[in-house]
Amino acid sequence: MKKKENKLEGFFTWPKLATFAIIMGVYTALMAMFVPDGNSFHDIAVTPEWWVLPAILIILSCKKPLEAAFKVFVFFLISQPLVYLIQVPFNSMGWGLFGYYKYWFIITLLTFPGAYIGWFIKKDKWYSGLILAVMTVLLALTGIGYIRGFSDSFPDHLISTIYCFMLIPVLVFTVFKDKWPRIITSTITVVAIVVMLIIPSQNERFDIQTNSVFEENDIVFVGEPRVINSNQSDVSLRVTDIGYFVRISGEKGSIYSFSIEDDEKTYEFEYYYDDELKTIVVKLEAVN
Repeated sequence: MKKKENKLEGFFTWPKLATFAIIMGVYTALMAMFVPDGNSFHDIAVTPEWWVLPAILIILSCKKPLEAAFKVFVFFLISQPLVYLIQVPFNSMGWGLFGYYKYWFIITLLTFPGAYIGWFIKKDKWYSGLILAVMTVLLALTGIGYIRGFSDSFPDHLISTIYCFMLIPVLVFTVFKDKWPRIITSTITVVAIVVMLIIPSQNERFDIQTNSVFEENDIVFVGEPRVINSNQSDVSLRVTDIGYFVRISGEKGSIYSFSIEDDEKTYEFEYYYDDELKTIVVKLEAVN
């Protein structure tokens, strides 16, 4: 039987790729500046699930694995720094915003070998199913993570959750024509979902952004504040047009601490998930 023609092949020429990268960078920057955290449209500036589809589309348009590696790498190399560059003139952190680029720079470096290997999904073989499963499992686990947060912040991330679970069958049944890669990808994804669902709830993670502790304690930072002495590496401080927000994450059942230092004082904080209140508690412990 004649293999169905790939209509995407050759679509992303270098000029089109650069244009696509610029459009995605500008769009993401606008979402980061004007859409509040928790809203699904803001997620593209924070987490990688929304970047899975553009990467796969670029891969499918390439004729060779090395071409896919270079094009996906360049796509991220253009789009991701642009996200921060656009925000610099409008954010009080200025060029300090690029401190958040480290996470996306690591992802950008990984796209080169990732896209090279990813190109082999086009072969429609059993091993193609294994390769695509990496992306579908990422989407599934991200979606489950959002669902687990619904009890505290519904409907935050609702559209992102729907996107994650809808994209999985779309990829499985459009990328592959043969039954075996479809079966392999689907099986691995379902197994990953089942394993994730049976993980004990006490190990459930949380991830939120809040400014309530600053407002409740009438904290006004002097100069440029920065997070120090954190026993949780995921703590970060973000500046918006309406003030400072701290992003915190961790596991339910654990207690975390961090400090924020400005030009005059050091503020020490503690946070944890309160099972009775069903919410994250952030407390100011001391000011030095």
